[in-house]
Amino acid sequence: MKTPRIVYIAIVGISLSIVTKFIPASTATSICEAAHNLDRISCGDKILLIPAGGKNRREKETGFAAIKKKDFRQGIELLQKDHDLSKDPETLIALNNAKIAQDRPQNVKKIAVVIPSSQTPEFISVSILKGVAEAQREFNQKEGGWKLVVVLADDSNDPTEGKKVAEELVKHKDILSVLGHYSSNVTVNVKDIYNQSGTVLLSATSTADDLTNKGDNNYFFRVVSSTQVSGEHLAKKWAAKPEKIALFYTPNKKFSESFRKSFLAHIPSGSVVKEFDLSNRNNAAQEITFAKAAGAKTIVIIPDAYTDPNERDRVLSVIKATQGQLPILGSSILQDAYLFKIDPLGLKNLVISSSVHPSDRQFIDEARLKQAPNWWGSKTQLHERIINSYDGMQVLLSAIDKSTDRETVHQTIVDPNFNVRGITGKISFQGSNRTEKISSLVRPVACTETKCNFEVAK
Repeated sequence: MKTPRIVYIAIVGISLSIVTKFIPASTATSICEAAHNLDRISCGDKILLIPAGGKNRREKETGFAAIKKKDFRQGIELLQKDHDLSKDPETLIALNNAKIAQDRPQNVKKIAVVIPSSQTPEFISVSILKGVAEAQREFNQKEGGWKLVVVLADDSNDPTEGKKVAEELVKHKDILSVLGHYSSNVTVNVKDIYNQSGTVLLSATSTADDLTNKGDNNYFFRVVSSTQVSGEHLAKKWAAKPEKIALFYTPNKKFSESFRKSFLAHIPSGSVVKEFDLSNRNNAAQEITFAKAAGAKTIVIIPDAYTDPNERDRVLSVIKATQGQLPILGSSILQDAYLFKIDPLGLKNLVISSSVHPSDRQFIDEARLKQAPNWWGSKTQLHERIINSYDGMQVLLSAIDKSTDRETVHQTIVDPNFNVRGITGKISFQGSNRTEKISSLVRPVACTETKCNFEVAK
């Protein structure tokens, strides 16, 4: 029987600066060897996610400690117990990696996944890792062939930290590609580092139109549609009942600026009567009063992807200040779990742009959705980050399957005939962007004190 091959994946969350494709021999060590001395990169030897508050995670902590000491038998036992209880995707990735380290298969490949764990709400990184962990588990269960190891990295959702992590990742030739980064603000700043090193960077979450590239030397791709698509879709929803707009956004942040630009390009000039800066700690009730006085009858909220510490509270304040009396249109950031803090009556007129939602069946492969694991949650309410990170993994796994180096991975993806199927159906590329234009509009329903469900907005 042939010895199975192994593939490693690294998860990273930071931006990069330009480097050359030449990699000095002194830095060509294994990423997992180097990770022991790096705070932000882990092959399963350190915890990057903050454990849920008040929850006993003794098995996770001692399991990771055992892996660091190369006691894989004990580590596997402890991590399995933790995942059985917690369904923690970071635990599952470490468990998957530990099984490979224990079995020592001959053929191993690695990719990097970048997450923003230390500077965003925990559910952001958790949802990304859910898709990654399940894709790795499914792939490694197959008989024969190579096995996949996932290396995790944290970029703090910060361009400077992102560059440090990216520069470290591209030094190590055993990293064949990278899944990340989370925010467009970071990805824009690190893209050239991957490009110059010849490393494919595939994002499941960065949508700013500034990231679009068309040339053969482009190494950046994404499975989500750009803000050009989502901004136009939200504008069409507004056009069904056009009213004067007060627009809240975060200046000088890539996603917010890009979405705003696309939205404004698809509505008549003069439709926006007032604009407000979400990064300022202003009185939201006063701003809504000013907006109404200026003639605004619709509120549009376009925050960035958690790159400004004031945004989250500001968004909540603005929504609360409308008291459910004005229609609100918002970008995908508004779909996140903090909405349950608002009185459900205050959300009755809210419509949110989402890259994809399970209830929008025109973009969903029903057979693949049915195969989604129960530990992800309700199949009708899966978050876009889970779905898109899983689909991004399908792209990389397919591209890496017959590849032995970074350039072969790149050539596979840029082949005009390359395509894969994920939960969102067929995935193919034209330059950086996904060929298939996918965009959903959803609204919160059945909100309780702990969660909001979503359905397609008619």
